[in-house]
Amino acid sequence: MTAKIFYSFSLSLILASCQPEVKEKGAGEEAEPEVRWTRTSWPVARGGAGLSGTVGDPILKNPELAWSFKTDGPILGEAMVSGDRVVFGNDMGLLYVLDVKTGELIWKKEYEEALEAAPAIHEGTLFIGCQDSFLYALDLATGEEKWKVETDDKITAGVNLTPRPDGSETWVILNGYDGSCRALRASDGKQMWTYETSEYINGTPAIVDGKKIVFGGCDRVLYSLDVATGEANETIKTDAEIVSTVATSGTFVAWGNYGNEVLSADIATGQRSWRYTDRRFPFMSAPAINETAVFIGCRDKKLHAIARADGSPLWKFKTGGRVESAPLLFTDAVLCASTDGRLYALNLEKGEEQWMLDLGEGMVASPSFANGMIYIGGEDGTLFAVREKSE
Repeated sequence: MTAKIFYSFSLSLILASCQPEVKEKGAGEEAEPEVRWTRTSWPVARGGAGLSGTVGDPILKNPELAWSFKTDGPILGEAMVSGDRVVFGNDMGLLYVLDVKTGELIWKKEYEEALEAAPAIHEGTLFIGCQDSFLYALDLATGEEKWKVETDDKITAGVNLTPRPDGSETWVILNGYDGSCRALRASDGKQMWTYETSEYINGTPAIVDGKKIVFGGCDRVLYSLDVATGEANETIKTDAEIVSTVATSGTFVAWGNYGNEVLSADIATGQRSWRYTDRRFPFMSAPAINETAVFIGCRDKKLHAIARADGSPLWKFKTGGRVESAPLLFTDAVLCASTDGRLYALNLEKGEEQWMLDLGEGMVASPSFANGMIYIGGEDGTLFAVREKSE
């Protein structure tokens, strides 16, 4: 098996358009601050079940470091946000829950193997896969274990969450290094079905319209499974290992591979759409998708913008290091992180730099966003929280 970078991914959120709201000032009262952010949580990888990497809010205009929290090992998965808590794991097997505003530790838990997968949060329960082969369900408030399920190999992918097709309960959708995709009941971990592939699966599964599960594997196949039964609807053979998470928007799906390509397909027809390639460097990042473009990082140290319609190149932005972190799409900019230790906010149309923030620590983890704060982990074990600078 060739080298792999693992990412983890998400429960779909319906985002209202961003409308500033200012309350009128009463006698003797100061005006309330402008309400700007519609995204108030980040409960699953890539911000939603389709894994599109979209935020629904505008980018911070004048960013500053709000706080940082140092751990003892690299942070490779996304941080999840629910209520007043931000949750993440590190490569030393430590799971942390911090206060979102201050970065103060609320509780932590230690496991024997690495936590590279992104966690997921649903109705007060925290789900996280571990390289010890278990998926754990914990009480978000206390860290108490509710249940755990053992697989046949390590887990490096984030889980996704979806309602059972009849709406009666919530299911956890889990990909494993044992080559299996599983549907588990969120309440107790009972397995509802399993689908076996022939190779490792590294990426978080995407959920499309609550009906299909889409992911790629190291067997070079893109899979589309029926949510209700786990049976394959479509399988699309490709020429190289799919070692990261796919992104979907409706029936459109895009992904990078270890063969230095970005590909797209229509999962309704099971047909590949276009192929994009540049230099001989693999695309290890998960993509982000909006109505017109696909954005994806590459080991060539660049973020690539590709036309969604036909796969033609739009622009490239060069950083000082590899771009293996997945980009985030705001309404007016795309955010990317690099192993050069910097966050970049880029104009959507031309890729021009709007701002750069040097955090001083290489990043391969993907960023998350909630309530006006960007959260991202570093390779040296620091979780960073970035906010709008107060005037």
